[in-house]
Amino acid sequence: MSQDKNTFASGTNAAYIESMYEDYRKDPSSLDDSWQKFFEGYEFGLTAVVEPTGERREDAKVEAYINAYRRLGYLAAYLNPLDPKPEIPENLHVTSHELDHVDANRKFLTANFGTGEMTFAEITKKLQETYCGSIGPDFRDSNNVEEVVWLQQIMEAHNNKPSVSAESKKRILQKLGEAEALEHFLQTRYLGQKRFSVEGLDALIPLLDGMIDEAVNVGVHEITMGMAHRGRLNVLTHILKKPYERLLLEFEGQVFNSFDIEGDVKYHMGYAHDVETFSGKKVRIYLSPNPSHLEAINAPIAGFTRARQEHDEGSSEGILPIILHGDAAIIGQGVVAEVLNLSQLQHYGTGGTIHIITNNQIGFTTNPSAAKSCAFSSDISKMIRMPVLHVNADDPEAVAWVTKIAIAYRHKFKKDILIDLVGYRRYGHNETDEPSFTQPIMYKKIAEHPTVFQIYSKKLIAEGVVTEEESASYLSSVKELLNEAQKSVHTKGFVAHPTPAPAAFKDILAYRKPDRNEVMASVITHVSEAKLKELAQEILNIDKTFTPHPKIIRLLENRAKMMEGAGAVDWGFAELLAFASLADQKYPVRLSGQDCKRGTFSSRHAVLFDYETGKANELLQKKNWAPVNVINSPLSELGCMGFEFGYSVGNPNTLVLWEAQYGDFVNGAQILMDQFLVASEAKWQQTSGLVLLLPHGHEGAGPEHTSARPERFLQSCGNLNIQVCNVTTPAQMFHLLRRQILRNFRKPLVLMSPKSLLRHPKVISELKDFTSTTFKEFLDDTDLKSGSKAERLMMCTGKIYYELTELREKNPDFAHVPILRLEQLYPFPYEGLSELFQARYPQVREVIWVQEEPQNMGAWTFVRARIPRISDTIHKVDYVGRKNSGSTAEGSAKAHTAEQKRILEEAFALATAKTPQRLARK
Repeated sequence: MSQDKNTFASGTNAAYIESMYEDYRKDPSSLDDSWQKFFEGYEFGLTAVVEPTGERREDAKVEAYINAYRRLGYLAAYLNPLDPKPEIPENLHVTSHELDHVDANRKFLTANFGTGEMTFAEITKKLQETYCGSIGPDFRDSNNVEEVVWLQQIMEAHNNKPSVSAESKKRILQKLGEAEALEHFLQTRYLGQKRFSVEGLDALIPLLDGMIDEAVNVGVHEITMGMAHRGRLNVLTHILKKPYERLLLEFEGQVFNSFDIEGDVKYHMGYAHDVETFSGKKVRIYLSPNPSHLEAINAPIAGFTRARQEHDEGSSEGILPIILHGDAAIIGQGVVAEVLNLSQLQHYGTGGTIHIITNNQIGFTTNPSAAKSCAFSSDISKMIRMPVLHVNADDPEAVAWVTKIAIAYRHKFKKDILIDLVGYRRYGHNETDEPSFTQPIMYKKIAEHPTVFQIYSKKLIAEGVVTEEESASYLSSVKELLNEAQKSVHTKGFVAHPTPAPAAFKDILAYRKPDRNEVMASVITHVSEAKLKELAQEILNIDKTFTPHPKIIRLLENRAKMMEGAGAVDWGFAELLAFASLADQKYPVRLSGQDCKRGTFSSRHAVLFDYETGKANELLQKKNWAPVNVINSPLSELGCMGFEFGYSVGNPNTLVLWEAQYGDFVNGAQILMDQFLVASEAKWQQTSGLVLLLPHGHEGAGPEHTSARPERFLQSCGNLNIQVCNVTTPAQMFHLLRRQILRNFRKPLVLMSPKSLLRHPKVISELKDFTSTTFKEFLDDTDLKSGSKAERLMMCTGKIYYELTELREKNPDFAHVPILRLEQLYPFPYEGLSELFQARYPQVREVIWVQEEPQNMGAWTFVRARIPRISDTIHKVDYVGRKNSGSTAEGSAKAHTAEQKRILEEAFALATAKTPQRLARK
């Protein structure tokens, strides 16, 4: 009789579990966490439950009542400035807790609430003030008891309403006045221009001002910020102190280059500055540029911050990341979840990010009910159990208090925390929209609603903190400065000199655009044979106590043999040698991707694992070298690639690489490619040296494991913005990676990396290829003694070269056909190819471009207009490859083989001037 599939308590298993229980009773820590919890529950179930009676029963209910407010009180908090304070929900009523009969004056001594005996009325009042006022804390999802207790204590100690000094109140009012005055000035002087006003969320400015001051007081000396465009102009001017003149010049549109396609709209721009805080201390702040893909900046700012922290002696305490989100964007865009998942991982964490939702309760024209399936936009944070502090943006003192809590929490626990600043949007999505078309009721309320400056000013005047004249001066003084700035901008010949950036940002902001000669110049990348062998020995030096996998032992032996004689170095080892050579020269290396340690195709093995213990051995981490981190990333493209882009910006002297498991997986990071990688230099004068390793090649694996979509990158090439390569030898890859960091400028490198070539017997390089040469943008056909008589030749890039040469070796009729390899597609090597054709192929009339990819993909559409410019003798450029298609490759391995065979045969038929037998193309 078969056993029930859900029953594990067979005789054997039961005995095993009994023995484990005996171990648990002796020492619970000797067992796995899951078994500890199992036996805890088991013992709990054995314990007799005694129903409390009388006073004990009421004491227990009061404790439950307190904890209900702690968990759910935020649902009754007064968060929306446009609506009345909500009623206390039924599940927080005394009747729901069977406490309606309790006398209000009866005293209780609670376990951890308050400082002594309190009446039931005092308990209720304290709970409602703490959890249902202008602040709604949502923090009880945390599985860390220490964090929960800490948050309870810090909030309950002040009923979430600590006293605020008169000086601080004036500072808050001043920052509100600055925010409002700027927006009013821009609205009247530049009517109709988009600025994505902060109005309705004006409290963001004193929030950030106070946060920066608090951060500096706990040791922060640098702040990195990412945000979308809502309120950005106000943040630039009143937090980062961007001069009014420079802002107004952008509104005037006077500064531009009529020829170059460069720059970006004013509400996407970044800035960096040394800022003096309220307490008189200095802090440097970097606000990253950001496109309109709102949450895309999350990943780059996380990577940028991590790079800055590692540069800052590896400390996260001194550098604080702040990310601002829109309420519709944070819940609607998947990259948020990807980046939150990175936050506590070893190689991605930043010691806690402070998140702020600028919550205007609407997404363009979409109401919250149509934008999310949860109660709050901040509920996305529950995936990492992040504490959330909802706060009413019309209560500036409450905003100031949650700011203090957030900084203290991050400083203590080194984890993320979120402030949900709930306000509204005084105008439409931008200042040219008519919002009452779609939200008529809301905008009637907004039209009648006073600004937060007016509300808070009235409060402080009533308290005697400021006079009416003093309050008015907070607006008038800013308006005067703006008037003077505008007069200056209108002055003939006015030049707004750039504000000096912090010295610490010298490397990351040192923008210098190299010309074509510099980009195409050869760089010394070779390494002496003695040094190469020394590096190899270091890599292969395995401690005798380490037990490699049996197959790895053979791999290590083969790699040792590669250094003997003339050498026959394969791809995997050449790559490790490139990394080691840079680390030896004190250049750090960071390579991440979903299977980087071993390599998707089991070729890299940069990290070995002990066959007996599983302990990791990082072959490239050596005492006298710069760090080489090879990282297995989460299953994320946009988040992880964006992180590495930001890291490469934050530390330009590190070779930063991101590897896709298969090349087409980069599709998941398309926003990052289009908006950052290929365009950041033109838009923001922001340079990156990020390397993308994208496995590419038609090998019968089907449409999803074939193409890295080179055509997409090539379509985006322009004005020397990136490099696109498809190299075919280990030495070429070695020199290319070294060139990437040894040049005195940075350009992203997109490398179509191999799959089958990793083990191809001909894809090897001799030692001399590493020790006496450098990277070559193209490779001539050295198998042919002379090409001067050739009238036709083939050109290709990547793996198909080896298939062409293999067929040529088998057929004597094809022996005279030259095959050139383009190793660098962009920048296209016109000059070198022209010299080659003039010297070696002066009679070539026809060039046959051969590729595996469909005709509308691959490099064909990119090279066909460029090849004729190589030489005046070229009169025809023909194409051989797959037909136009919506898919990258065949789904059948047999169909793939037949198509590859057709392409090779057709290419040689054209090259030998025979009438080609064109096979039927599917």
